[in-house]
Amino acid sequence: MPDDSARNPVVTSRASVPTLPPRGSARFQITIALADKTEVIALDGARSWSIGRSLESNLRIDDPAVSRRHALLHAHGDELEVEELGSSNGTLLVASEEGVGGVGLERPLAPGQRSRLRVGDALRIGPALLSVQRSAGVSGERAAARPQPRGAVLVDPAMHALFELVGRAAQRDMTVLILGETGVGKELIAETVHERSPRARRRFFALNCAALPENLIESELFGHERGAFTGAHAARAGLLEECEGGTLFLDEIGELPLGTQAKLLRVLEDRSVMRLGGKRGRRIDVRFVAATNRDLGSEVQRGRFRSDVYHRISGLVVRVPPLRERTSEIVPLARHFLQQLSAARSEAAPELTEPALAALAQHSWPGNVRELRNVIERSALLADGGPIGAEHILVERPPLPVPDADVEEPTRVDAVPHPPTPRTVPDERARLIEALESCGGNQRRAAELLGVSRRTLVNRLDKWELPRPKKAKRRAR
Repeated sequence: MPDDSARNPVVTSRASVPTLPPRGSARFQITIALADKTEVIALDGARSWSIGRSLESNLRIDDPAVSRRHALLHAHGDELEVEELGSSNGTLLVASEEGVGGVGLERPLAPGQRSRLRVGDALRIGPALLSVQRSAGVSGERAAARPQPRGAVLVDPAMHALFELVGRAAQRDMTVLILGETGVGKELIAETVHERSPRARRRFFALNCAALPENLIESELFGHERGAFTGAHAARAGLLEECEGGTLFLDEIGELPLGTQAKLLRVLEDRSVMRLGGKRGRRIDVRFVAATNRDLGSEVQRGRFRSDVYHRISGLVVRVPPLRERTSEIVPLARHFLQQLSAARSEAAPELTEPALAALAQHSWPGNVRELRNVIERSALLADGGPIGAEHILVERPPLPVPDADVEEPTRVDAVPHPPTPRTVPDERARLIEALESCGGNQRRAAELLGVSRRTLVNRLDKWELPRPKKAKRRAR
């Protein structure tokens, strides 16, 4: 996310410009996404709408990268077209259908020619992404502007539908369970639930259930009374109390130990929390949002997750599709991340060349949006201010096959054109040793380096009968 001090473009809508009187509800609406905000504007009461930096523009984007008269939108019945007006930096059409629009599903528009816009298509104009949606009962000239969730670029129709559903659920105080692979942006969805709810002015807490040892999770959640355990010299409220009136996000809830799940169930049912060492419960008012990359249904069948807890947290279940299933967002997200990085450094965003776009499009993105952001940060560093080429796009090879499907395996970094080489499971043992040695025996840092939770790292060490650094000296390779 760019620093708050970075200058952000301003999007405005002028109601006085339409050439025809209003004709009822709008047929289309445009979502304009910038680095820090989003605005939804209904295209109502006119046959054409101007886009540009000029004060006379219907859709004004106040940024030097945008020409005064940049482009026009034309409506013909139920169809919408865009006309590029010969702008300085051009307009890119981001097609929503796979195979349309060339490499990376983007193509530049020729000046003076009109191109049809389908629902789900988007336009890249300077730092802004303008996506086309069918209007859904938007009244007036402009729908309420909402803060753009961090890192969100909505192009794929499935993601538009997901955020619309989340926005509706946010108004009701129901528990939301977010499912999806690692790196798809589950915390972003949780933040959106909070930001669009009546609790938005209160606190939002995120607890990674996989990052803390079992004995610390309960203290962190429930708090403790003085003398509850060795070192508890003073009473302390837990997150459940500190989050009063707000939202608590339980990330990786599938990693919670069964004992902690039982205590959490009482909170979910009674909205009352008992501190460790306490004798009476304390009433709380908290909205719960949970997320996991596990199949909780299978976990329940295996006895690893309580069915009663599962039913309590699944008031609404939201499944976030992986990036490989919404390929139309790969290049827009890449440009978005470049814009964020460049704005934070007050620099011009580097160009993504055609070979770079091809490299991005060819990768399957097992690490999803998180992996894409890391790749873009690395490519900008390697390009050193120049255009980003395919040689700067370093991505991960396919992960190793492992016997335990619950384990997230680390992968090697290599260039896209390099074909994967056969690997065997025993390589995992060597990588575990290497990671621990490179981190001086620090298990938390080694787990982060390998891209797994600390608990998974410990399980892998036990599997390969490797001594844990805190129990024995580091073992030489």
